[in-house]
Amino acid sequence: MEYLFDLGFSLEEVNTIKSKYKGNEIDKLEFFSRLVKENYQYLKSYGISNIKICFLNHINMFFMNPDRFRSIFNKYDRADLVRCIEKNDAVLEKL
Repeated sequence: MEYLFDLGFSLEEVNTIKSKYKGNEIDKLEFFSRLVKENYQYLKSYGISNIKICFLNHINMFFMNPDRFRSIFNKYDRADLVRCIEKNDAVLEKL
């Protein structure tokens, strides 16, 4: 999970992820690192200020196929989507 540091996560944030998620999710974080990185960087490119909170609370979304991941977000107006996600990260589960 070293790649999380490359994405801008601190040691404390990585430890929070490790404590919140056990077993299968941690294994998937290691095994699907390319998918996670690509999806995280794509969503980060939107300029979402609470991207790390989104990642922490909705980690399973980042395991999606990148094309499918992008298509979900491309359906919406970018500015409106950013505003909604920043107001309530649970919006991610509704997309």
